[in-house]
Amino acid sequence: MSATQPLSDVFAQYDTLLNRYREFWQLEAFAQSEWPWPQSAAEIDALIAPALSKLANPVAATSAKLERESPFWLTNGIQGRKLAQINGFIAEFSKHASCHTTEDPIHQVIEWCAGKGHLGRILSFQQQIPVLSVEWQANLCEQGQALAFQHSVAQEFLHANVMHLPHNWLPTNSAIVALHACGDLHRQLLELACSQGKRELFVAPCCYHLQQAELYQPLSQQAQQSALSLSRSQLKLAVQEQVTGGKRVAKLRDIEQLWRLVFDLYRAQITGITTYRSLPSVSKHWFSGELSAFIRWACEQQALPVLADSVINALIPKAHERLALIRSIDNIRQLFRRPLELWLLLDRALFLQEQNYAVRLQQFCAHHESPRNTLIIAKHQVVSS
Repeated sequence: MSATQPLSDVFAQYDTLLNRYREFWQLEAFAQSEWPWPQSAAEIDALIAPALSKLANPVAATSAKLERESPFWLTNGIQGRKLAQINGFIAEFSKHASCHTTEDPIHQVIEWCAGKGHLGRILSFQQQIPVLSVEWQANLCEQGQALAFQHSVAQEFLHANVMHLPHNWLPTNSAIVALHACGDLHRQLLELACSQGKRELFVAPCCYHLQQAELYQPLSQQAQQSALSLSRSQLKLAVQEQVTGGKRVAKLRDIEQLWRLVFDLYRAQITGITTYRSLPSVSKHWFSGELSAFIRWACEQQALPVLADSVINALIPKAHERLALIRSIDNIRQLFRRPLELWLLLDRALFLQEQNYAVRLQQFCAHHESPRNTLIIAKHQVVSS
């Protein structure tokens, strides 16, 4: 992270780039039936690459190491990537939090959207500090509380919907941690904390598109002045990179994309309407079955008749061509994935700065462990009168 460039200046760089080249990333790749730009892919890449190379990186590389390994019985049942994320998060917390300072130390940690409280349980054990884990699913609270009791960890659970907590709820002298809280959930945390001047936040955002509003509502004053208008669909680009899931998940994703295109071609053929119309999300088990079953389900969703399998199968080669086109388009869009994610992270960081927080953007785990590996570290500063 550059020590010489204020976050506001870095945000301006990303905002300028995203606005200047919006034609290349704000379209829906899946809705395209032909190449949408006058330039070739190579020409676009040559145009954009110099601008991308000049962008400052506001995220500090990870340097903190976990002080000690947790015993195996404490981490049993946590998958490898998730455990690596937790350990990296706790290492940065240990380095930057005020848990053990002699002057006005933190007395408690609040774990936001805790799930089973794996982060909170290990953090409490490592840092020897009480943790209150807030989670809206009662069964996860029960499982997490049982694990805390089993391992004699100072962790309690609060069964609550964080979107409905009172504005004065957050306890004083507490740090708040959130590992991959989605969209409105981490936004609610930032707004609640700022309304009360809470001192320390450790927030790793995720899934910015999971929000109630159709259009993104910027948090910071600087982002509110931007010309960008971001729909939920466009916000998805920021988190579309996949590094987890393995070969089987990747294969099912490929099948799903192909089958959705087969149906779209079929729908266009029998209705004459060529504009792409999306289908609802569906369980991945569908794509381990037969194409004909998926087509029947899709036809039910859009009240269309089901024709013979031969009609459907004849569309498969054209669907392959369309999928190749979409992937070429998406390769261009992916050039802007990280800039958009950093634009969103910087919006949050600037909002916290406006509320008298000292803010740091910090990598907390390796990219292959999670592409959402940026931690917002914010400490509230008392403003002297």
